[in-house]
Amino acid sequence: MPLIDTGRLSAPIRLLVVDIDGCLVPVEHASYDLAALARLAELNRRSRIERAVPPLTILSGRPHPYVDALMQLLDITVPAIFENGAGLAVRSPYHARYRQEVERGRGALAKLATELARLPGLTVQPGKSASLTVFPAEPTARIADVERTVAELLERHGLELLIDPAHECVNILVPGVDKGLGLRWLAEEVGVSTGEVAGIGDSVGDLPWLELCGVAVAPANGDERLQARVEAVSAHEDIAAVLELYAAVTEANHALMEEIP
Repeated sequence: MPLIDTGRLSAPIRLLVVDIDGCLVPVEHASYDLAALARLAELNRRSRIERAVPPLTILSGRPHPYVDALMQLLDITVPAIFENGAGLAVRSPYHARYRQEVERGRGALAKLATELARLPGLTVQPGKSASLTVFPAEPTARIADVERTVAELLERHGLELLIDPAHECVNILVPGVDKGLGLRWLAEEVGVSTGEVAGIGDSVGDLPWLELCGVAVAPANGDERLQARVEAVSAHEDIAAVLELYAAVTEANHALMEEIP
């Protein structure tokens, strides 16, 4: 069965957007498949000379330096989204900027970071300024326990922040700033509609943006709750699923472009 129902598309896909953890690389800080990344970068370069191949970009919860490095590695020239929709990364001219909505939550984020630093067994990911990501320091710890600890701190200190649990961590976001906002911002910057975007993500936190996409796919390793709500689920995991989606989108675009003068 094809990954994309070409009969459902009324216009070509003009942008392919991917999450990082669980899509470009397995979760739990696994090693990258450099050969697969090279194939992905080559497909992205083809987008500059072949109309049917959409350019590639990233929408991730990772901080700007991490996303920026992957943009260089994959030769991404369009903007990308970092920190779960809070920031936009641009390679040329090099800069990054944050949503104004983030400002109202910076005080609460700083207070929560201070409280988390006092607790044993937790690790706060460095490098973020518009959100927080908390990892359990012990490999046997459960994400549900981390989520419960964060929720208790938010209630105790009256902090208006949102919890977004993922496979191996818990993200804490400013209300109203999520990946859905990030995709709309990205589409506006690139000059496409969200319906002209194909996206792939692996966690429930990806639903706000995948639900806006013209094509939404999950890898085989994706959360079952997410898989139940996207258009298709790849038989492959992680970057193999991304490569499959890229090929399927290109094939669908070729078919549409033959029909549309």
